[in-house]
Amino acid sequence: MKIDKETILPGEILPGVQICPFGTWPKAEKQDQVCDEESLRAVVDAWTAAGSREILCDFEHKSEDPSEFSDTAAAAWISNLSVDPERGLVGDFKFTAEGADAVTGRRLRFLSPVFMEAEGVPTALRSVALTNKPNIPVEPVLNKAPSATPTVEEINKENPGMDKLKELLGLAPDASEDDVIAAVKALKESEAALNKEKEEAEAESFAAKHEAVCNKEALKSAYILNKEAAQKMAAGFVKPAPAPQKVLNKGAAQTPALPRPTVGLREQMAALPPGERGAFYKAHASEF
Repeated sequence: MKIDKETILPGEILPGVQICPFGTWPKAEKQDQVCDEESLRAVVDAWTAAGSREILCDFEHKSEDPSEFSDTAAAAWISNLSVDPERGLVGDFKFTAEGADAVTGRRLRFLSPVFMEAEGVPTALRSVALTNKPNIPVEPVLNKAPSATPTVEEINKENPGMDKLKELLGLAPDASEDDVIAAVKALKESEAALNKEKEEAEAESFAAKHEAVCNKEALKSAYILNKEAAQKMAAGFVKPAPAPQKVLNKGAAQTPALPRPTVGLREQMAALPPGERGAFYKAHASEF
């Protein structure tokens, strides 16, 4: 039977996990592996004759690696080998903490057996590995409870506005829900990019307007972070123009006397001949 679970705890036993289905499986540069009912029952018999000892399930066949990278750390221990008439070779798996974590977290999902063989026919099970690239199409160790995938027609029926949404997004009528989600996501990303561009242009204009009194780049960054704070900061550096005075009585209004330049008059008078200095002084007496 399939294991319709989503999690496995350390030390928990999963019964009847598929190790090898029936079939003939190709092997790289080797003779095809014939895993029929007869050969798999012979594997069970060999295991029983050897004392029914637990079989190692390692990680990625590392226990079979003859190099210095060999690692015999267990992901699980296998017992109770048997042949299921429909699913092939199965066994009970008792997972270690590391193995349970790898399977529950979906880091490693499948099993891959290593058989002792005679002319492509398995004679004994040597080890099993947790892996994501099994040579044999074996079931995943854990399966979620089966659930039917809704059709496009069912999705549209449950969501009457879906067809209109697809039309607005420029999608085909038979687009899937994932296509709609992807299109909406792309639209939001595009809108965010446009808003950012607009915000940066506004900040650039504001900073340029006040660069006479503030550092332009600093003010631009401040504006992007907090518009109101940047506006207050820039306003603090600009001296307001004096308010115009109101005149209540137009007849009493007087034109303010503008200061007349005094620089250079004495020098000009000194440069004149002595006979002309008196006339120059009288002409400019009010300016001295």
